[in-house]
Amino acid sequence: MSYFTLANLYDFLLYPFLKKIRKITSQIIIQIEPKTVIDICCGTGNQLNYLKNTNIKLTGIDLSPVMLKAANGIDCFNQDARDIQFSDSSFDLALIQLALHEKSQDDQEKIINEIYRILNSQGHLLIVDYEISKITNYFARKVINTIEFIAGKEHYNYFKQFHKNACTNNLIKSSQFKLKKKILIAGKSMAIHIFQKY
Repeated sequence: MSYFTLANLYDFLLYPFLKKIRKITSQIIIQIEPKTVIDICCGTGNQLNYLKNTNIKLTGIDLSPVMLKAANGIDCFNQDARDIQFSDSSFDLALIQLALHEKSQDDQEKIINEIYRILNSQGHLLIVDYEISKITNYFARKVINTIEFIAGKEHYNYFKQFHKNACTNNLIKSSQFKLKKKILIAGKSMAIHIFQKY
C-alpha cells in the first residue's frame, strides 16, 4: 500500500483522534516556546499547519515526494529520517508522530540517534505514537489494529514488534533524554512522550 493511500486511510478512519491529537501536540509545543521545530516524517505537513500562525521557524522532512507535494507553505524537504541532512544542534524541538511504529527497531534507533544529534542542548523531543494496553478503549483498539493490518504484512509486523518492545517506553536511552511527561490520548490508544535532551 502506498504512503499516500495509507495517509488517506488514517485521515478517514482516525480523523476524530488525529484532529484532537494535533491540537494537543500544538498546544504542548507552543507552551515549550521553541524557536525552531522539525517534524520528522511530516507527511503532508498537517501537524505543522497548526503552528503556522506562530513565530516558530517550522521545518518538515519526509521520504515520500507525493506526500510532500501537499505540504504547501511550509519548508518541507525530501529526506531520510535515518540520515537527516541538517547540522548538529540545528533545532530546539523535534517531533515524530505516528511514524516509529511502522519501522524496524534498527531504523527506530537510527532515527532517535539522528534526532539527538540535530537537537540543541536541552532541546525537546515529542514522540506521539500508539500505546495499546488493557486500558485502551475497545473501539480505538479495533480501528487501529484494522488500519495497521490493511497497511500490509511488513507494516503490521513492525507495529506488533513495536508493542512487544513496550512501544516508546523502552526505545529512548536514558543517557540521551529524560522523560518530562507522558500523556495518554485517543481512548488511551496513543501516548505523547515529552523528552528533553541531556
